[in-house]
Formats: sequence, structure tokens, C-alpha cells
Amino acid sequence: MNFEIGQKYCFYGKVEAINNSTYDTYAINVIGEEGENLVVRLDQDFKVSLNKIYHFETEAIAFKDKIHLLANKAVIIGEMDLEDDEKERLLRKFYHYAPINLAKVRKGIEAKLEAIENQIVKDIAKIVYDKYQDDFYMFPAATKFHHAYISGLAYHTYSMLKLADGFLQVYPFLSSDLVYAGVILHDIGKILEFDTYEGSEYTIKGRLIGHITMGANLIDQAARELGYEESEEAMLLSHIMISHHYYGNFGSPKKPNTAEALIIHFLDNIDSKVCVLGEELELIETGNLTSPIGVLDRERYYKHKLSK
Repeated sequence: MNFEIGQKYCFYGKVEAINNSTYDTYAINVIGEEGENLVVRLDQDFKVSLNKIYHFETEAIAFKDKIHLLANKAVIIGEMDLEDDEKERLLRKFYHYAPINLAKVRKGIEAKLEAIENQIVKDIAKIVYDKYQDDFYMFPAATKFHHAYISGLAYHTYSMLKLADGFLQVYPFLSSDLVYAGVILHDIGKILEFDTYEGSEYTIKGRLIGHITMGANLIDQAARELGYEESEEAMLLSHIMISHHYYGNFGSPKKPNTAEALIIHFLDNIDSKVCVLGEELELIETGNLTSPIGVLDRERYYKHKLSK
């Protein structure tokens, strides 16, 4: 991109490096939408974060015989009122993104939330979801094992909800209210467990407490705020949360003791493993075996001629 001094330029870019400076402004290295390397200068009192996407409003200036872009404004995309399609377009440009349509997934998840008939279950689920919904559609579901990419949490949740409908049709004794709410909430604590949605690492609180306990706390807080703390519904949702990993060494202090909690454990287990299997099969040619897959006991799987 050729810049002319005095001209204004607006663009989206991801911050790649932040450089210290003794001048009134400091330089950051930005990757633009077409992969171009840009040098943007910011006032010292304006701070940006690495690996984040911003919308920059700049003017080309001369700086040490070079052209830099002086930012008059820089807004992180999380603070912009973007349509889902535009947000998805930007996330795909700069990160490894889930194989989903963000608007479709949001519509599907919110439809299940609205379908909940029990008022207590719905109120608790909705107050937690509403508080974290912006991050819910940005965060991964894991740092490395499954759905470990931007919007992986929403993708994982949406897949589980689609699987859940089959179970609900076959086993009519299940409460769809608890299944839908439990699926939507089961991993929402990961928003607090990970530090950011890009290149996520565990926070100290995430390592010491974990998403299961933090998720149970969110349910308890919502129930207390709504005056439902003594309700059976709040207890059942908390039980789903603390038991969905089934085993203590995977973070669950209790095994499932309700039908809905058991089903959610199965749904979580199925999607977290089969999704990874599908991704590994895509990497190889028909007639070959995958590499050992960690979430599947390091077994290798054959891609046969009937594979789709």
C-alpha cells in the first residue's frame, strides 16, 4: 500500500509488535487485512494489546525520513457494534477460526435458550448467558485438545445442542429444559479460565479453580441474584456443571446422578473427540492412517474409501 503524507487512512489490523519509544508517540507493527505490514504510531498515553484486532483511523506523516501512520483513533473490535457477519469476516482474516457461520450459530443457540419452558431454569441460564454472550462467541473451547480456535466454544455448544435433539427424541423422559440449559452453560466458565480468546492460555485462577467450579459459581450467583438459591432447578443445573467431566481427575468432583447430567457428559465427550477425529481425517489422503490422536488414547484411525 502506498501512502501519501497528509492523507487519511482507515483500516482494520492486528497488533503484531509494540515498540518502546522516548518520543511523544510510539510505534506498533500492524498486519493489515491483505497481510501487509504497517507501522502505526500512537500517543504514549494510548495503550493497545498484542494479537488484538483494532480499527485504526490514521494520517500519513513523515517520521525520520519514513512514512508512518499516526493514529487519531484506534478501537478494539470487541468494543465496536459489528454485525456477526462482519465480525466473522475479520476473525477469519487474522486467526484460525471455527468452521461455522457465526450468525447461524448464535441464532441456533438462542433459539434453544428461548425454547426452555421452566421459568427458573430459563432465568438462570439467560442471566449467565446474557452477561457473557459477547465473549461466548469469541472464545475457544480449549487451548489445545478440542475446538481450540476462535469461536470454538460456540461451535462446540451448537454441535452438542444438535446432538441433544436426537437424544431427546429417543428418550422422552429427559427434561429438554435441563439439557438445553446445561449444554449452553456447561463450558461457559472457560471464558474466565482462559486469558484471551486469541492464543489462549490459562489464567492463574483458571489453573487453581478451573472452569467447572467457576461455572458452578456463576450458576449459584445467578440463582441468588434471582432469589432461586433454594430451588431444585438451581441445584440440578449446578449438578450438571460439576459432573459433566465425570471423572475427578478431569475436574469433576461428582459423577452424574441425574439422567440429564449423564447425557450432557456423553454429548460433551462425543463432540470433543469426534470433532478432533474429523479434523485429523481431513489432513490425510484416503487409504492412510491418521497420526496418533491424543483425545482418543493415541489411537490412529483409517480413512477408508467410503469416507466423506
